[in-house]
Amino acid sequence: MCMEKNNYCVIMAGGIGSRFWPQSRVKQPKQFVDFFGMGKSMLRHTYERFLRIVPKENIIVSTHLDYSNQVREQLPELPVEQILHEPAHRGTAPSMAFAAYHIRTINPDANIVMAPSDQLILDEDKFVADMKKALAYVAEHNCLVTVGIRPTHPETRYGYIQASGDEIDGFTKVKTFTEKPEFDFARLFVESGEFFWNTGLFVWNVKTIVSTMKQLIPDMNNRLDLIFTEEPNRDKRRAALYDCYESFPNISVDYAVIERASNVYMQIGSFGWADVGRWDDVYRYSSKDVHGNVVKSGHAELYNCHNNLISADPKKLVIIQDLEGYLVNDTEDVLVICKRDEDDDFKKFRNNAFLKHGEEYM
Repeated sequence: MCMEKNNYCVIMAGGIGSRFWPQSRVKQPKQFVDFFGMGKSMLRHTYERFLRIVPKENIIVSTHLDYSNQVREQLPELPVEQILHEPAHRGTAPSMAFAAYHIRTINPDANIVMAPSDQLILDEDKFVADMKKALAYVAEHNCLVTVGIRPTHPETRYGYIQASGDEIDGFTKVKTFTEKPEFDFARLFVESGEFFWNTGLFVWNVKTIVSTMKQLIPDMNNRLDLIFTEEPNRDKRRAALYDCYESFPNISVDYAVIERASNVYMQIGSFGWADVGRWDDVYRYSSKDVHGNVVKSGHAELYNCHNNLISADPKKLVIIQDLEGYLVNDTEDVLVICKRDEDDDFKKFRNNAFLKHGEEYM
């Protein structure tokens, strides 16, 4: 029980999720959206998942200041003191550093899972067991742990972790990181058996991450150390943090810390995992009708339609004929009909909509 009280989770919920436009908007990003029609947003699923891993008073949500109300609406039982507000979008390194220093003021022996709010976990029992195991591991070892998943196919949208080969009880020293390789390299990685998908899940003891960040990003961490050490009042500390936050480097924790530190280990995850990063992922992991269509609408009549993803207001009747492999996403003010799996074209459509029609549709 004592060890459990030292275990924390920080749910990172500050991203924008532009690849899921128009369902995901600047004012309502993807972590607050129910993409799979299960009655819960991705943030809500993540929160409930971690209730099985750490005490509820040890779950912290880190989000952009603009999204504070959405977090409170979707997690009404979460005390406001457990929401960290980032005043600017500055990447995961500053947000994780902010969270680490905040937790250190509460518990200097804390073990922390840093978890994205928008991932799909396909075997939650195994996930819970793995996270508890990782928390116990970092409590006893001076290391940073990243979680890798054995790849099932060559995927160019994921980062890869190369293991050293010396596995002990599911943990191995990291040899290299590769970010989003070309297909031929991804295929070689999968065939080699040495590479794992990088989930973006990190686990560490607060002392380890703070000392590592002081070495690798000293300017930012010296300012955080000064704020959190010398200002005991939380409101004044928040004001001081807001004053300097925009000066922090806009950089991911992967580039700033994980790929440069010498004490990084990988836990080989045993659970099913997917980074839901585009509409085609929603299609892949959703239930389909006999013609391969995913329909997220209360009323739909489809004629000679195959392998489509159709999302519309549940109160709206949708009638479609002779469509194959398309996304149909109907929101209050934007209707998108385009090829489901053409990521580059989709980015072009969104950017052109912004340039021609303005921010109100973003």
